[in-house]
Amino acid sequence: MSRLKVAVIGAGDIAAKHLEVLTALDGTEIVALCNRGHPRIYGLAERFNIRQVFTDCRRMWNETSVDAVLVLASVANAVEVAGDCLGRGIPTLLEKPPGLSVPEARGLLDIASATHCLNMVGLNRRFYSVMQRAREAILEVGPLVSVVVEAPERLAEVKAWSHPDEVIRRLLFFNGIHCIDLLRYFGGDVGEVHACSSRWFEDQKDSFGAVMRFKSGAMGHYIANWMSPGRWTVNLYGKGRRVTIAPLEQGVIVDGDGEERPIQVSEVDVRFKAGLYAQDRYFLDCVRNGRRVAYPAADLADAVKTMELIEAIGGDVA
Repeated sequence: MSRLKVAVIGAGDIAAKHLEVLTALDGTEIVALCNRGHPRIYGLAERFNIRQVFTDCRRMWNETSVDAVLVLASVANAVEVAGDCLGRGIPTLLEKPPGLSVPEARGLLDIASATHCLNMVGLNRRFYSVMQRAREAILEVGPLVSVVVEAPERLAEVKAWSHPDEVIRRLLFFNGIHCIDLLRYFGGDVGEVHACSSRWFEDQKDSFGAVMRFKSGAMGHYIANWMSPGRWTVNLYGKGRRVTIAPLEQGVIVDGDGEERPIQVSEVDVRFKAGLYAQDRYFLDCVRNGRRVAYPAADLADAVKTMELIEAIGGDVA
């Protein structure tokens, strides 16, 4: 397969970021752009020199032959769109989250399994150069002992976004997945979880705490308060070494003697939205070479485990 023909479904801000990457990747041709109603679609098509523009996916499939598709539709529509792509057996990269509940994610996994369709979930923070180098820095001195993730949100501000009520009620799945997935990225599969959550100032849960033991024996801690200022932070603890990642695009290695060293950020993470270049290239390499999606990437089977962790932490929205 010399040149991959790729279709993109979606025309929002994240679609533009992916299109920047796709046009920079050798051996990749964006043959079609589709969106049901976003007015930006025609401007994006012109900007990235995409000749075929559609407002109906079925028409696109009837008139276009593709090797892979990126589903970048709104969260309210993404499961339906991704299910159609997977059902057709088209290798699919689905922007996170893979649904707003565990059953939705499992439903997509069932479709992909039935059609033996290559699939990947776009959890791009796994591909941050900072994240990968932080993990390497800990493991070069011994095993990971503990990972602490603090993930504040401003729920009152989020409610002002133009999202359906169901998306706001399931914010832990919709946006919390960014940081909760990092627990599994660093710690691996989870053995046990102990969690509690509270309502303080909103009509839904707005404070979460969880401690977990990974199957490796390492511990994980998750803290999220949705009413206070703060920034997403990850701390990794190992033998004689700590790595602090804050904000998530920057990190520092701290050794027992007090020496601190910043983590170098890759050139592509500076040029493009962090993580997207490495992530999209990885997905398309899997398509090109017929290789299964594996760590550090997440296929639907792996993403379901993150969705289950979100549910255990408090994603039942009760």
